[in-house]
Amino acid sequence: MKFNIPAIGQFTALLILNITNAIFQLAVIPLLIHNTNNNLVGTYFLVLSFGVLASIFINFGTGQTAVIEIRQANENKLVYPQIAANIISLRFWALLVALIICLTLPFLINNGWMYLCSIPLLISEFINPQYFLIATYNVKQYSLWNSAMRIAVFVGIYFLRTQNHLVAIALTMSGLGVLLLHLKYVNQAFFLKNIFKLWPSFHKSKQLIKAQALVLGNGLTVHLQQSLFLFALPNFVTPVFLSAYGLIDKLISSGRMLVNAYSAAVMPHAAGTHQQGKENWEKLKKQQNKILTILCLVAAAVLYFFPEQILSILLWGKKNANVEFFDQATILLKLIAPVPLLIALNVLNVTELILEKKYLAYFIAGLLVLLVAILFVVFMYLGLPIKVAGYYPIIIEGSCLLIYFLILKGLRNAKN
Repeated sequence: MKFNIPAIGQFTALLILNITNAIFQLAVIPLLIHNTNNNLVGTYFLVLSFGVLASIFINFGTGQTAVIEIRQANENKLVYPQIAANIISLRFWALLVALIICLTLPFLINNGWMYLCSIPLLISEFINPQYFLIATYNVKQYSLWNSAMRIAVFVGIYFLRTQNHLVAIALTMSGLGVLLLHLKYVNQAFFLKNIFKLWPSFHKSKQLIKAQALVLGNGLTVHLQQSLFLFALPNFVTPVFLSAYGLIDKLISSGRMLVNAYSAAVMPHAAGTHQQGKENWEKLKKQQNKILTILCLVAAAVLYFFPEQILSILLWGKKNANVEFFDQATILLKLIAPVPLLIALNVLNVTELILEKKYLAYFIAGLLVLLVAILFVVFMYLGLPIKVAGYYPIIIEGSCLLIYFLILKGLRNAKN
């Protein structure tokens, strides 16, 4: 397996980017837990999840497709400005919808005004330059600036930890930090001198929206599997449970980032092997699944047998500051021990669908998993015991693995 230097540097930069973002999110949580009440900590997780969901909508799948478009341009830089104009026009309409929803929420839900703190994050996604930096192998500097920004924002939140409305401060500062970072690259990624000259017509914009709808659907269904349940939780659990589950949800997200980073590392080799035929692909898949299984079994053992130690590290050793929260988080952490393994075993199933360009099947799989999530929420409303909520991650990831396996099996049988 051969990698060129840009690919290795790109992967390392993206890995640092994902790890830095994950550490930042996990590091902010103890500050909030130790300096504000549980109700507001739960609201923090809800607003954060809304911000991520809205960002996926605003991005409109351009983070994936635009990278391919630029690479297919074969260094023909004359087409870059038109690609950028198409992207920004798509994101503009999505941003308007997201802002309308965000401005409406304060009138509809408790502590809804805090959702206004996500506006800087939404605007930052509108001008997110990652598509261009990744496609042109210039993500290294961005990753370093991102690390510096995250450190600066964390330090700022730390020194303001005794202030009122700490949750709002943390959300606003996080969004502003990303916005300032993206503003640094906005001209490089979007060719501002030409953006209005090349702005697509309304008819062209509709065509672009239609073309991107399936990619957007994939992204939204994947995130909704987690966020839908988190949004529903306040209706049938205590604030302490909501806060504890929010922490566990972020841990799962961090684990998913690491698995995806591993997937990105083997993707070039996987693509080449897949072209060589079914036998070679199945051999590679079995080999990689063995490696992932061993790593995730070790992680599962650590999560199950040492939950208190893990939480003590995450909470800076202040477990006595909120005993009820710590006990609830310990129970949940043991329950989600197998989840990283389920995520890892499914990652190459997803890879196979993408390599074979079975985007419709990929979208249907996401919808089916989302249906499982909706049914679980409905059953919770109908009276399932609250303790069952802790099993949601393992149920949803187990369903994910089963659904993707069955869809792939069906596609293979259809070929024969």
